[in-house]
Amino acid sequence: MNAFTDHRDSEILIISHFSLLLGCALPKWMSSGFNDRPLAPFAGILSLGIGDTMASMIGYKYGVLRWSKTGKKTIEGTAAGITSVLAACSILVTLLASSGYILSQHWLSLSVAVTLSLLLEAYTTQLDNAFIPLVFYSLLCL
Repeated sequence: MNAFTDHRDSEILIISHFSLLLGCALPKWMSSGFNDRPLAPFAGILSLGIGDTMASMIGYKYGVLRWSKTGKKTIEGTAAGITSVLAACSILVTLLASSGYILSQHWLSLSVAVTLSLLLEAYTTQLDNAFIPLVFYSLLCL
């Protein structure tokens, strides 16, 4: 079990798993449906399931340039996370458009929301799995 926990977890309460579940579910629970902001319900899955995962994998394998001298997060990982979320959004927008849920997407505002969210993820250390999806959701709803 130690492979799936971090320094914030104890034997009694595993916070990292709870915050991951909360981060994926909250945007869906808070969204008002596809008609208002079609990508907002997917903010948790996009930011954590795709962006954070790809940033971690690529950063671990290929990361050289660190954001800080003491941190583990890399610029290469963040760039991979941003790219993967934008790619996933383009696929999701295409699927939603073919289903009739969405007609257009403002790519500039989406790119800014993705970039700001993943840059913030690169600098946070505490409960980022619960916090980053909410920031991404809020930016998508602007």
